[in-house]
Amino acid sequence: MKNSAKNLLEFSIILGISTLVITYLVSTTSGRVAPFIPIISEMPFSEPEESIFSTGLGISLFATLLVIQVIYRKFEPLAKTLGENYVKANYWSRIIASIGSVCGIITVSFNWKEFPVIHGITAFTLFTSYLVTATFSYQLMKKSGMDDNLRKYAIIGGWVFYVMMAIFSVLDNLDMLEEKEDFFHRMDNPPNVDTERTTYLNLTAFCEWAMVFSFYLSLSTYRDFLKNEPI
Repeated sequence: MKNSAKNLLEFSIILGISTLVITYLVSTTSGRVAPFIPIISEMPFSEPEESIFSTGLGISLFATLLVIQVIYRKFEPLAKTLGENYVKANYWSRIIASIGSVCGIITVSFNWKEFPVIHGITAFTLFTSYLVTATFSYQLMKKSGMDDNLRKYAIIGGWVFYVMMAIFSVLDNLDMLEEKEDFFHRMDNPPNVDTERTTYLNLTAFCEWAMVFSFYLSLSTYRDFLKNEPI
């Protein structure tokens, strides 16, 4: 069906953003989560927000996984034109992006509070794989005469917020180390509504939200590329 890939991409983006906003509103207005400013993964610890979060983002990420296959299918002739190195890079980028999406589904299915290790590893894989593959995709399309400034700045922003999130997270953990004598105390003890929100914790949360929205912004730039493309 014509435009099915474009429509599925739009559905994934709208559902993903809506799920995050609804989860935020439900969890904060109920008094279970601090309104300023929560880590995304600390919001779905209770019902109904846990079901809203895992279902909405799980479906959104699965839709993204399907769209990724179409994008890389369209990349194949572009990569062949640019040479063997791009063909190989396109092959591996597709695999990495697919693994990232699957890890994302696992992330939203296993919450931080009950499964901190699984949640942390898969979230890291999701964020890193998306940035790496989005960077490759941008370069491939740029060299094929399809440059896009919005895509470029969204990816740059994603990398900046990713790095800053990691830095502020480490600084927050170092602060916790002084109090709890455990660098991984925050990972095993997620913040809640009663947690004192340190500057580093708030900055970590802000960077995470900004990074995730930069992902959606970058994805939105593929709408025209997928026009008239079936799944």
